[in-house]
Amino acid sequence: MVHRVSHLLRENFLWRIALTLDVIVSLLRLPVLLRIHGIPVLLARLGPHKAHASGTELNFNEAVEIVARACNLRVFRSRLFPKLCLCQSLMLYRILSRIGYPVQIHFGVVKDEAGFRGHSWLTLNGEAVADTAPAERFTAVYSYSSARLR
Repeated sequence: MVHRVSHLLRENFLWRIALTLDVIVSLLRLPVLLRIHGIPVLLARLGPHKAHASGTELNFNEAVEIVARACNLRVFRSRLFPKLCLCQSLMLYRILSRIGYPVQIHFGVVKDEAGFRGHSWLTLNGEAVADTAPAERFTAVYSYSSARLR
């Protein structure tokens, strides 16, 4: 019993490291991908693929935590990279859709005294996932579901 628990902890730890490295590498590629692909093409590429199906025990909260922490690293907050909300929503879309969650990514705008501002966020069953701003203030102008790719 102790050996099995130890094995599960080690396996989960290794999976968390592998997922963290995967997210970091994907974030490093993101500025280039955003310049050469339109959003619909990029989302189709980031979405679920049969070859990437995961047999891991990683849960939803662990995946969200890993993505949020990686996106908040100082290097990804520089001018070279997109805003935090876009990085985080694209990476959450990528990871969560690939491990089987039917997520939907939204892109919205709001016009206020400062002018137009954009925001992106992810939802699961209509609930925002790790949102960086109050999404209800924004009017969604484009939404894309991982369910359409299954």
